[in-house]
Amino acid sequence: MKAFTIGLTLSGVIFLNSCSDFSGLNIVTATVEDPDMSLGNTGSIDQSSNLTLKKISTRVSANNPQLRAARLRINEAQGQVVQSGRLSNPELELDLNKNVSSSEGGLEVTFAQRFPITNRLSVEKRISNQQLSIAKEEVKVAQKALTSKAQELAIEILHNRQRAQYLKKQSALLDEFANFIDDAAQLGELSPLDANQAKIESATLKSELSRIETRENISLNKLKAYIGLQPNRPLQLSGNLPNATIPSSNLALNNRPEYRAKLLEIEQAKDNIALQKANRYEDIEGRLFTSLDREEDAPEGLSNEGTIGAGISIPLQFYNKNEGNIQTARAQASRMAAEKTALALEIQQQVATERAKMKSWLAQTSKLTKNLIPLADDNAEQLDKAYRNGQAPFTSVLKARSQQLELQSQNIDNLEAFHKARVRYYAAIGREQSAL
Repeated sequence: MKAFTIGLTLSGVIFLNSCSDFSGLNIVTATVEDPDMSLGNTGSIDQSSNLTLKKISTRVSANNPQLRAARLRINEAQGQVVQSGRLSNPELELDLNKNVSSSEGGLEVTFAQRFPITNRLSVEKRISNQQLSIAKEEVKVAQKALTSKAQELAIEILHNRQRAQYLKKQSALLDEFANFIDDAAQLGELSPLDANQAKIESATLKSELSRIETRENISLNKLKAYIGLQPNRPLQLSGNLPNATIPSSNLALNNRPEYRAKLLEIEQAKDNIALQKANRYEDIEGRLFTSLDREEDAPEGLSNEGTIGAGISIPLQFYNKNEGNIQTARAQASRMAAEKTALALEIQQQVATERAKMKSWLAQTSKLTKNLIPLADDNAEQLDKAYRNGQAPFTSVLKARSQQLELQSQNIDNLEAFHKARVRYYAAIGREQSAL
């Protein structure tokens, strides 16, 4: 019997190859979707203008736009968990043949399903679950970094306010001193040049005060970005910094989300080796088929014959045993283990560095507050009295005031550096509690 077989698949391939602009049969149309902006967001962004030190970490966690975007990676990983570890879809094949010169013909229906002979699907599911856990840890890493930067900005703002308060106090004292000299100059007791010099010194401090206020506004605008506050909204930061004491908390590597993520990556790399080994063996295919043929047998004539059967297709691993991918997976696992060791050392160095900084700044602050600043204050007061009594030159008074200002500025700088190191120390040891 000569049969003519209709091959829809073959003719489709030929058509596709011959028409480069072919867009598909469009039997099922996939639609475009706009991004769902609600995914990963826990609510509306808080636009409150009042911010306390203790609320910085909460505001950053809830409102920071970068962090809200980063949380969508968790949704992506959850989608991969749902998709992974599934069998490929079965196939249904229909074959129809018809003899062109007689009434003979046939119909065959085949159902085929591919099955893995390894544990590939369960390994894929484990890897996708590990990736989900890694994504969650990465979000925690981003949150910790953003919170630390926001807290350091808050520290800058509060210490700039301390600088401004001290400059205002010194400027007021110089203005008062200038008025005293003016009154004394009218009586011929003091030189009016000294009054002018005092006014110049006061104006210089007021100019520096304006610069400090500008720096504070810049820092406030930067802080707005971290807490998701609109640029046109005002921001009032309030609160007091904690006492300058070195925390007693110590490092536990597992408290760091970066380290936990690296441990998960190592487990994932190990499973990837198993996955690549499993991929050495391609899936087998099982088939069930049935056919109905109409044939002509002499002398009976046309008759119908039915057939059922089963088949199996087993790939033979003669040429490709996935050796390259297995080698790559093993090298990746070794790299991850080496990176874990390097990361542990880096974290330990961070903790030691920030703790040493805190000790150094605290020692310098103690030296200033216990010895130098009281001495400078007493010296300035004594020279002030001596000048008023005509027993000291005005240049000595100005020098004493300058020394006071320099020592106070150093002390404020030291405290600012200490509190920043304290924030970085808390981040380095992975402590969940806010440093402020």
